[in-house]
Amino acid sequence: MKQIITALVVAFLALWVAAAHAGEANLRTTVIVEGDYITLGDLFDNAGANAAKKVAYAPAPGKRATFDAKWLYKVSQAYKLNWRPFSTATHAVVERSSQVIQRDEIHDALVLALRARGAGNDIEIEITNNNSNFYVAADKAASVGVDNLNYDPGTGRFVATIAVPANDPSATRTRVTGRIHKLVSVPVLAEGKRRGEVIRATDIQWRDVRASEVRNHIVTDDEELIGMAAKREIKPASAVDVSQIRRPLLITKGNLVTIEMQNGGMSLSTQGKALDEGSMGDVIRVTNIRSNKIVEARINGANRVEVSVNRIETNARNNQATN
Repeated sequence: MKQIITALVVAFLALWVAAAHAGEANLRTTVIVEGDYITLGDLFDNAGANAAKKVAYAPAPGKRATFDAKWLYKVSQAYKLNWRPFSTATHAVVERSSQVIQRDEIHDALVLALRARGAGNDIEIEITNNNSNFYVAADKAASVGVDNLNYDPGTGRFVATIAVPANDPSATRTRVTGRIHKLVSVPVLAEGKRRGEVIRATDIQWRDVRASEVRNHIVTDDEELIGMAAKREIKPASAVDVSQIRRPLLITKGNLVTIEMQNGGMSLSTQGKALDEGSMGDVIRVTNIRSNKIVEARINGANRVEVSVNRIETNARNNQATN
């Protein structure tokens, strides 16, 4: 009998506690809202008939708002909710559901607007005053508008207002400033080249670079690269300076070479040793192994040079003057 009474008491107490808490509101400490307002039901579970009542403005897209215990208690009392904070540290954080507008989208919208204003098709822009992301509410269109665009063709500088979303009276508006850079295409190498390696047509790709970076000695024509050799290391995907290339070496200093001499219909040849290195058409110094005389000869092939009669006579006079 005693056990039955105890069980009945426990059951009664459980029902009493449940009844006592049945009408109690519960604070939601982390809230994400979709619209422009925060409702009572966003902040409290069991808000009752007043759940749809607007109690505050929602934070801006990408922002959050914190409501402290004092403010929350006043709201609960105003709508006769059965709730009170546990301590003064009690709070609720409300965030606006939003979409991120990437900087690439801002750039694309500005480029289109500037092209429409005559800035040209081959341009790159640099935003100089704003590096942050833009946000738009989740229930709004994720579109970008460009308003009040001012562009100076002389300096390339521009000022505009970015509106997100576009064509919306309630859009978030931000003033941006920047500069336009004209682009030009230059040939670059898909893979780097070491000293002496020859550049072929299949090695070449095209890359857009800022016109201001293309100096007079930057190669802009792929025909100027094809068949040339790297004078020193050339990095991939980088504009090529004319000082980095040369015609391929056909003779290296110290090589044994064939010296060809033409005199009318007569042709003679002998062996020599190169004192310089050179490419096709270069004039280098060569020692005639038989006579031990130094002559100047023009390179006409791999390890081959030719000496004209006039050059032989000039070399002879120079050798006499030296002696």
